[in-house]
Amino acid sequence: MSEIVPAGEVEDLFTDTCVLFAYAVEGEADANRLFEDTDLDKVASERIKREFVSVADRHQDIHRELLEFAAKGDLDEYEPTDLDQKNDVRYVIDLYSDLTEMDDVEVVRRLNELINRLEKARNELFETDGVLTVLAIDGVDARLVGLLRGVVENEDDIRVLCDAAAWSRNGGSGTFLTEDTEDLLGSDEDTGSAVEGGEADESGDGLPDSFTDFLGSENKSVPERINDQIVSRYDTDSALQILSIEDFLTIEAK
Repeated sequence: MSEIVPAGEVEDLFTDTCVLFAYAVEGEADANRLFEDTDLDKVASERIKREFVSVADRHQDIHRELLEFAAKGDLDEYEPTDLDQKNDVRYVIDLYSDLTEMDDVEVVRRLNELINRLEKARNELFETDGVLTVLAIDGVDARLVGLLRGVVENEDDIRVLCDAAAWSRNGGSGTFLTEDTEDLLGSDEDTGSAVEGGEADESGDGLPDSFTDFLGSENKSVPERINDQIVSRYDTDSALQILSIEDFLTIEAK
């Protein structure tokens, strides 16, 4: 494998739960490059580990329930129960849609494969030396939580951001990788590419400063608005570079 040489002073990366799933469960190409072709330390908090395990356990319950129906040839009678998380609903819809295109034997094989893959992923991430460093971060900054609620709706994401900010303040590089376009990265249409970027019109057309400040904040990307709150709580050294895996690898390749 060709090794990607990290640029600048980035020596470690804080990884979101979806990044861990992209690598260990879904086997996405960019995630594989990140984990297998770089010497960067990949870091997560105990909170992210708990979230990964919780999501994996819920998915395993879904797999096993589907497997019971599939083994009897009754997949079309499956009705999901106890799906409290919207991501779980989305997962079941996508998975069930895929399974209905397969015959009974292939469905059973696929579900067993998913069950085994999740078990392997958990062991690889948390039981294998050198893959991931899991940090114990004490408590959560209630003031930062309050500030971030004005930008991010998902409470779990807010607490992950607090963990990442604490890591950054205590010697971490500040580079935080996520695939969450809904809550943390925002859409390209709203923010512009993190790699190429874009210049916003800051002329204000003669408006008073208070108005241009307000409009300027509305035009900022989600990561910029997140960092506004982190910097207002701490300092500029605590800011995070919030990137997708693809954008990070693109920047590192330059």
